[in-house]
Amino acid sequence: MCRQLGYARAKRAYSGATHGQGTGPIWMDDLACSGSESHVYDCRHRGWGDHDCTHSRDASVECYSSVGSVRLVNGGANYGRVEVYHNGQWGTVCDDSWDMNDANVVCRELGFPSASSAPRRARYGQGSDPIWMDDVNCHGGEASLVNCAHRGWGIENCSHSEDASVICNT
Repeated sequence: MCRQLGYARAKRAYSGATHGQGTGPIWMDDLACSGSESHVYDCRHRGWGDHDCTHSRDASVECYSSVGSVRLVNGGANYGRVEVYHNGQWGTVCDDSWDMNDANVVCRELGFPSASSAPRRARYGQGSDPIWMDDVNCHGGEASLVNCAHRGWGIENCSHSEDASVICNT
């Protein structure tokens, strides 16, 4: 669910209407996700609207949303255009100096063991402004992309035709 909403990963899942009861139809019951799906509707469930629940059992989720969160867009669970959250807004990363060290940091940050590729030139489509990072230079051991050297937030000489991407190993 968190990836579908544009966050890097889930912090915690809740049941029993922890954050309040919903109203209207209950669309999904017995939801069984592996965690690699791009959207919650790709997970196994009883069937749309087939349930034995009340709203007292509504589910909710808390997602990681800290500054510097990374997400993959226009791809799948383990590949896509790299975007980073800064100053309350998602933006892209320019592919100047983009390499496997950078891709490995992104993939590990997203919970994957490593990267298999560091595609450049907007392989997964062009993003929209802002372009947050340019000349990213990770050594490979950083815990997060935002810990890697770069020109400074929003300081860039790129266009979205240069948006960086990753393909992560599963």
